[in-house]
Amino acid sequence: MKKYLVLALLACSYSQAHEPYIAPLSYLTANTQIAMFSGYAEEALNAEYALKDVQFSVTQPNQSQISIQAQSQLQSVTAFDLKLAEKGTYTVYGKTSYPIQYVKHNQQWKIFADVAADKVPALSERDYAIPSDFKGKIPKKIDTIREWSIQSYISKETTSPIAATPAPIQVTFQTHPNEIVAGQPVQIQLHKAGKALAHAEVLIRAQGTTDKQAQTVAVNPNGTATLTFPNAGSYLLEVSEKMDSKSTPQNQYYTIISLGVKTPAA
Repeated sequence: MKKYLVLALLACSYSQAHEPYIAPLSYLTANTQIAMFSGYAEEALNAEYALKDVQFSVTQPNQSQISIQAQSQLQSVTAFDLKLAEKGTYTVYGKTSYPIQYVKHNQQWKIFADVAADKVPALSERDYAIPSDFKGKIPKKIDTIREWSIQSYISKETTSPIAATPAPIQVTFQTHPNEIVAGQPVQIQLHKAGKALAHAEVLIRAQGTTDKQAQTVAVNPNGTATLTFPNAGSYLLEVSEKMDSKSTPQNQYYTIISLGVKTPAA
């Protein structure tokens, strides 16, 4: 039952979400291959449910592309080997989506989850609606799609330029993603449909943290933002458009990037 409840509530706000990601065992390596892990997680980078039937594209250092269809035999995580035949940076990209219905409740658009009241918290403790929240007929629902673009970068022996991905929300790093150092500011530029994305939400989550522990990053009117990672380790960078609960819901796009942050040089 828990599995189906999680699927029903996958996108019922950040307080309930299990979000997908893709990440390597190591972001910098001299190996000829590296293990990649992906899954849905409530705690950043700690997979709880495998990411099924997702095809990953890999742009190699020479800019040629290959596709990998990961076939997970595990329930908790999807894993596959990424061959590293040449030196430089490999860009790994995938996407997954989930249909979401919205309904108007108390003059606000809320995600609608068709589950029983005894399976979820009280209305005062959640920001989505269920059938029992309505005394009469449930209002007309709006169908939308939430699409996650997940990506990561792996460098063999040295870094090289990263490849662009087809993610609807583009994140451009002024510092190579595999050369980010703890405590040192990193500039990023956000775009959507070729235009600077100023109305964005940018979150930084260290491995093992929940959305409530995320660091929120301010975005400038020109779509730029400055990231600072407090400690070395693994992180998720999450970028999406801010939502207005008063406006009619539309399809939502998220870019989620796994990053490895280095320790400062002594």
